[in-house]
Amino acid sequence: MSGVAAVGAAVFAIGFSTTLAMPLFTAYAAREGGGAGGLALAFIAYAATLIVTAPLLGGLSDRIGRRPCVLAGLALAGLSTLALILAPGLAALAVARALQGLAIGLIAGGATAWAAELAGGPEAGRRAARVTAFGTAGSYAAGGLATLGALWLLGDGEPPLTFWLHIAAVAVLIPVVARLPDRRPRERVAWLRVPAFPRGTVASSFGMFAAWGVTGVAITSVPSALAAAGHPRLGPLAVCFMILVGTAVQQAIGQLPARRLSLIGLPVLAAGAGLVVLGTLAASPALLLAGGALVGSAAYGFLFVGALAAASEAASGEDRARAAAGVFLVAHAGFCIPPLLTGLAVDAFGAPAALTGFWLALALFCALLALLLRR
Repeated sequence: MSGVAAVGAAVFAIGFSTTLAMPLFTAYAAREGGGAGGLALAFIAYAATLIVTAPLLGGLSDRIGRRPCVLAGLALAGLSTLALILAPGLAALAVARALQGLAIGLIAGGATAWAAELAGGPEAGRRAARVTAFGTAGSYAAGGLATLGALWLLGDGEPPLTFWLHIAAVAVLIPVVARLPDRRPRERVAWLRVPAFPRGTVASSFGMFAAWGVTGVAITSVPSALAAAGHPRLGPLAVCFMILVGTAVQQAIGQLPARRLSLIGLPVLAAGAGLVVLGTLAASPALLLAGGALVGSAAYGFLFVGALAAASEAASGEDRARAAAGVFLVAHAGFCIPPLLTGLAVDAFGAPAALTGFWLALALFCALLALLLRR
């Protein structure tokens, strides 16, 4: 296995862990009586951990080297799966999500840089970015789909076979990655890398708050509502489809201006979220898949690319990394706040009122962001 492929496989294994247990989220919540709010609280441990640790982890690989960070990420991803094997439930899910947040934080940026250093040559950066981007986005959909397939083929017994396969893959990859060469950093790098928001990027950055807010609700409250209606597998299937379509759109987007990407993404996101809400309340696979396709296109395609492009264009040099970190900070805040508030609202007022209220707030927020972008 080449060095670039080994790093890509490590990134894939770490990302795979984040959605591996997604088809069982509602089962964990139902088993412990946590409801949609309890599930959302356990789920957001991932994003909350990333928000808290991002200033420290963002530049860690530049200070201590790439290999220790990737190895630690693999170990933490394996431990997250082991926690769910040993004690399946909301408490273990919260621990697993926190471990996954640390793992992703450790490899963010550093894994792509290491792959580029291992590749060498004039096309190194582009090739490395393609490998790690596919490893990241592709793994998010693959984890949930693999477990859905295992549950369908082998029954509902826990833990699913995919949990053990993930542990085995991590055990194989750790010695492979440990043998890769790693250039020790020669320059001193600051321990903290504080996110920044260059002038003119706030509206596009908060487009990611809306985008990942919708995806967080789609992963927590939507499956909870569908499971309560007797469709426990429909929610995870729609989420995996959403991620797959979003990944494809992300790769297909051409060189559109950053502002135009965001202006396209906002109405698409609102329309897709509306279809997801209707599909959830009607338990309609067609509406859920159509809405998931639109949400994935907007969240992982237009709004994600537009926000990063706007940050890159507005900053220069080392400030570009801090500007990108600002985008991810706002995005992960969206992964925390809307899912938690919506989950609590589902428990308090029921799914129809909570999801309808969420969509109305989202539509208003998207309209406000579009107005700011046009100005």
